[in-house]
Amino acid sequence: MEVRRQGSKPTRSGLRLPESMKKPLDHVVMVASILALLSLAYILFVTLSNGLAAPLIAGSALDEFTRNLGLAKNLLLWGMWVAVVAATIRHYQTVTMGWLAMLAGAACWGLLPWLISSRMSSATAEPLLRLGQSLVSSFQAAGGALIVFGFLRVAAGRIMGLLSAGQGASSSQLSSGQAAAIAAERAAERPSLMRRCWELHFCRSGLRSNCPRFLEGVSCWKKKSGCYCDEGLATQLLSGMGPNSRAKAAEELQSAQRRAKARGRRQRKEVPCAECPIYIEHQKYKYRTLSWAAYPLAAAIAGFGAGAIINAYHWVDSRLGTALDKFQILPHSLTNAPLDQASWLSAPNVTVVVVGILLVGIILQLTEVAVFRLKL
Repeated sequence: MEVRRQGSKPTRSGLRLPESMKKPLDHVVMVASILALLSLAYILFVTLSNGLAAPLIAGSALDEFTRNLGLAKNLLLWGMWVAVVAATIRHYQTVTMGWLAMLAGAACWGLLPWLISSRMSSATAEPLLRLGQSLVSSFQAAGGALIVFGFLRVAAGRIMGLLSAGQGASSSQLSSGQAAAIAAERAAERPSLMRRCWELHFCRSGLRSNCPRFLEGVSCWKKKSGCYCDEGLATQLLSGMGPNSRAKAAEELQSAQRRAKARGRRQRKEVPCAECPIYIEHQKYKYRTLSWAAYPLAAAIAGFGAGAIINAYHWVDSRLGTALDKFQILPHSLTNAPLDQASWLSAPNVTVVVVGILLVGIILQLTEVAVFRLKL
């Protein structure tokens, strides 16, 4: 701890989360997220199966239904809040956590209340109407609070970024002891989901201890300056290496710089981050992370649009059935469905599932275009 007190200006790396807290926080986030997702799945199942639209309910059935739904609501809200707060503490340097909190709050404030309200009608039993309204109020209150929490986290991150902008040269003012301590602590951290530049195999370990990007904790593509595109930075990094490894590293960096410059000239880009092998490798991890969102997103779209999909199916079925009857393509004996006893296994429901599967493919394709072609 004596090393960190040297120097007159504190750096952003002064605040550190103790290693003993990281793994417990990861476990808390995982357990809370699982509880929240299971509770959300139960609420969605009850809502989409018209459990809140029954015209008559009373007695023990109403008590049990209210108790189960209330427990699921509490587990969802508490699990979501615990997961968001624990993840924000665990990844306190990541401003993205604020945006994720705002996204979760928007879904809780808008999507869930809309879904519950759309499944109730004037024919719904009065106790279920009150229960549904209670759920809507709870979700909107929690969602609004999450939006405010996420906004404050993003604003705090922006303010801290502006305050530390004037310390951009602080990495060059660090003593060798401070740089070694920061490098050792940062190297021991768990790699992020989308990988920062020094977490990829293109980054040489011999260059990291003197790299300002590594010491500041900011990826090179965010600074628009990295060892593969900034000759001044590359020269600075090479000067800190031994003579034996310096020649090999210099040849690798110069080759990468020539390729990046050539691609940049073809595309008329001053800083060709989009063609940098480090950034391309980062995009692969980004796609791997974002692709998981395709499945719940497709399920949500298919669930919210189930009514429109079923209406479209009935419209196509009536038009197609009229045409088939006109030309007598199918025998009339096939119109008797053998699966009438299983009401859930119907052609409209199967159509909703098929549309959901197609949506997964479409979202994955759009994600691939955004990540690899548009380089967003």
